[in-house]
Amino acid sequence: MKAIGLIEVRGIVGAIEAADVALKTAQVELVSKQRVKAGITVVTFEGDVGAVKAAVEAAAAAVSRLGVLMASHVIARPDDSVEPLLSRKTNIVEIKEEKENIENKFVEKVEEKNKEELEESSNMKEIEEEIQEINEILKVSKNKKNKNKK
Repeated sequence: MKAIGLIEVRGIVGAIEAADVALKTAQVELVSKQRVKAGITVVTFEGDVGAVKAAVEAAAAAVSRLGVLMASHVIARPDDSVEPLLSRKTNIVEIKEEKENIENKFVEKVEEKNKEELEESSNMKEIEEEIQEINEILKVSKNKKNKNKK
């Protein structure tokens, strides 16, 4: 982790404005947008220290003009133990990927089950055909016995 930039605003409009300005100003990555409470939203960025400082300053100025800036802060080279506190968008991506994997496995299982049922159905048809052949043979054999008795 290089640097973290935080901008706290009132309302979603300010959060979107902050994110837009920060991302257009410098080479930073949007880490998360968290709704805290009572309309307070925190937008978090990550990148090189200089880029994050420039992005946060520009975004803070933009949302300050809107009158919704509550606070802004840059943490240069945060400790690794800060990482779990960040609600990363990559977690959402990972969850979506896991969901897709589970759905794909489910579809594969259903297709496999359908294939097995189709094979069983095909085997049942073969067995029924064999039974019909045996019944025909038995009928012919009965008919021959009946003719021989007469």
